[in-house]
Amino acid sequence: MNPVHPVHINSLETARTHIQGFACPSGFSPFAWRQLQKTALSVWHAHLSQRPFRGALHFCRPEFYAMLAQPDGTPIVHTGAIRGYKAA
Repeated sequence: MNPVHPVHINSLETARTHIQGFACPSGFSPFAWRQLQKTALSVWHAHLSQRPFRGALHFCRPEFYAMLAQPDGTPIVHTGAIRGYKAA
């Protein structure tokens, strides 16, 4: 069974479902992955609250940056300002 993917994320619960749809990369620490998921949810919370995210988003896994995009690929943060950004 495939999970239903939203067309547009407009709630924190939908963002959580989106983020949880990404599997932990092979060889990556499950603890570190959960931390990245928590950070991604914080970024979504800021985005949905129409306020800037104040944490660091530098040098993360490419999958992490995919979590920070609408299902159509539109990023929710300006990727040009992220050091070490690599698109998934």
